[in-house]
Amino acid sequence: MITFKEISYKNFLSTGNNGNTIFLNDRPSVLITGQNGSGKSTVLDAICYAIFNRPYRNVSKTQLINSVNDKDCLVEVKFDVNNTSYRVVRGMKPGIFEIYKNETLITQDALQ
Repeated sequence: MITFKEISYKNFLSTGNNGNTIFLNDRPSVLITGQNGSGKSTVLDAICYAIFNRPYRNVSKTQLINSVNDKDCLVEVKFDVNNTSYRVVRGMKPGIFEIYKNETLITQDALQ
C-alpha cells in the first residue's frame, strides 16, 4: 500500500518561486477543496509529474514550467510503500531526477 506523506512544488504551473508544501499524512484522510482555479488539480499534476514524468491532465511538459519565472521548476513527493520511505525529486530548467529509498540516493544506473 502506498501512503503519500508530502508534496512540495515551486515554479510548477501557476505556482511561483515561493512554492507550496502540502502534508498528506497529518490526518487519517485528506480532502482538498477550493474554488475553481485555486490549485486543486495542480496538486494531482505535481504528484503524477514527480512519479511518472507527466502531469495527470493533458498539459505539455513545457507548459508545466511557470511562465513568469521560466526556470527552476521543482517537484518533490514523499511516500511510503510497505514501510519503506521514498522521496522522488523531479525538475526542469535545470533537469533533475532523483529517487531516494530510506534517504539513500538510488544510483542512476538502476533507473535506466
